Amino acid sequence: MQGANTKAEIIALLEDRPEEFLQKVHQFILNADELDYAEFLYPLDPDFAQDLEERAAEAREMLENLREMGVTLNDLDHGKIKIH
Repeated sequence: MQGANTKAEIIALLEDRPEEFLQKVHQFILNADELDYAEFLYPLDPDFAQDLEERAAEAREMLENLREMGVTLNDLDHGKIKIH
């Protein structure tokens, strides 16, 4: 029953928090999980795991930039943005 108490405590801590806070918690968990997974796969070479994490961060940044470009192109296509 310990697990149920822990879940209830976590839920209580997160209730009524702003969406931005919850997104930061979610991203922190994802980052921790990703690093743990890299360490599990490559335990004997921490430099490689770090390099992999850096490349993953670069890839995430590129994807975010592409998404922003897509939104901008969509806005241009729908006339929401005009080029002078």
